Amino acid sequence: VQTNGRGLLVDEYLRVKGARDIWAVGDCALSGYAPLAQVASQQGKWLARRLNSLASQAARENKTDADVFDLIEEKSRPFKYSSQGSLAYIGSEKAIADLPFFNRNITAGGLATFWFWKSAYVNELFSLRNSTLVVSDWVKRFFFGRDISRE
Repeated sequence: VQTNGRGLLVDEYLRVKGARDIWAVGDCALSGYAPLAQVASQQGKWLARRLNSLASQAARENKTDADVFDLIEEKSRPFKYSSQGSLAYIGSEKAIADLPFFNRNITAGGLATFWFWKSAYVNELFSLRNSTLVVSDWVKRFFFGRDISRE
């Protein structure tokens, strides 16, 4: 079933084709979506929610793990990627954005977009510690500049 050397073919429930209880998400999954971090993040969240809810349901009903695999297809909608737009830092305190807004795309750039990019970047970090370290690095760079010396 697996004929592509670039990744694992998956169905609409992110199951590896040819396997009953193996899932693939992100860059290793060939699901028809671009291999972007945004896609991988949505796939991971979708699969985690399904597995957690169905495992707890199976535990309440005294079902085995094998039953959980069947429940995903029976009780879940297939995964569908939803583009949240694109942000890119382009240097010199500027960024560009292409964001969906009421069935249209808004394209923006400049200083305000740069601050929006920074806030989105910090928001996506996994812990308060990482967020604090990144923001403190930005503050140090603002006041003292970049250290480009080599020892």
